[in-house]
Amino acid sequence: MWWALAFACQRPAADETPDPTSGRTTPPTTVVDSGVVTDTARPRDTARPADSGDTGVAVDCTVLPPLPVTYDTLQGWGTAEDFDFDGAGYHVSVQQGNLFGRDRYGAVSILAVGFSSFTAGTRALSTGDWVVADANNGALILVDAATGGQSVVSSGVSYPNGVETDRLGYAFVADNGTGQVRQVDPYSAQNWPVASGLTSSNGLILSPDEQTLYVGSFGAGKVWAVPRLTDTTWGPATVLWETSGIDGGFDGINVDVCGNVYITEYIQGKVWRVTPDGLHGDLVVDLPSSWIPNMRWGNDVGGWSSDILYVSDRDQGRLFALHMGIAGKKHVLTP
Repeated sequence: MWWALAFACQRPAADETPDPTSGRTTPPTTVVDSGVVTDTARPRDTARPADSGDTGVAVDCTVLPPLPVTYDTLQGWGTAEDFDFDGAGYHVSVQQGNLFGRDRYGAVSILAVGFSSFTAGTRALSTGDWVVADANNGALILVDAATGGQSVVSSGVSYPNGVETDRLGYAFVADNGTGQVRQVDPYSAQNWPVASGLTSSNGLILSPDEQTLYVGSFGAGKVWAVPRLTDTTWGPATVLWETSGIDGGFDGINVDVCGNVYITEYIQGKVWRVTPDGLHGDLVVDLPSSWIPNMRWGNDVGGWSSDILYVSDRDQGRLFALHMGIAGKKHVLTP
């Protein structure tokens, strides 16, 4: 088995918030078609002050913001399958074989090089390092953020499509080809089963308290919930929500601070919100895209707001910034 081996309402153009460090509101460089430019205006290790996003104001989870939501369209963010934010204000994704970071003010950085042409999961670890799902080679890759060095954590995965990380330092990978999910210690390569017998497991997200792992399906019209029993043991998966018919490709998945689950139908451009009890599934927005594979909440660093859900448009290299009226769960790099 693979786990025994050593080791993916339109608004006008987006409003740009001035950089709290430099005061810039316009990019210092021009992003060329290749997506790779050099900017020395702000070195990668100079992080902007982080904001935990915790205002101390209680959230009334019994009253959800109305739907549908409005959104902005942000141009020029690449066509990666997945992305995440780091602690320095960078949008990070695999572009042209590089783990590539770009902030909202034009600064760019290459964190690591030499990835395959198809990756299907990119996540920051609580340590600041990264894990990347290499779909071409069936592997989960650990990336050292300080050096860019890479090591194979898991190999022999049958189409890794979707990764998640928790505050304890673990990573999770969905094996789309076999309908399994595994939990991995990315530094020791020790691993544990989370779920099996699923249909095309695709996309993973933990609940705000990290005691439930939600798993999407690609074409089965289901979202599963897997309860956490201990740090590394899990109960049986149950269906949280199921569509009335076959979905248009459940792909990206995320949760808000109240535990509502959000799922993208990638070829239909739809985003759905499912209540934690699974009783209600409502359309959040219908986006003008036929390829929305993933989405992430901002982390309140570098202009990426924690109450905005950023949805990738892989077809045209855009991000849709959905004004949700509620914050997402805290990022693993947020205190």
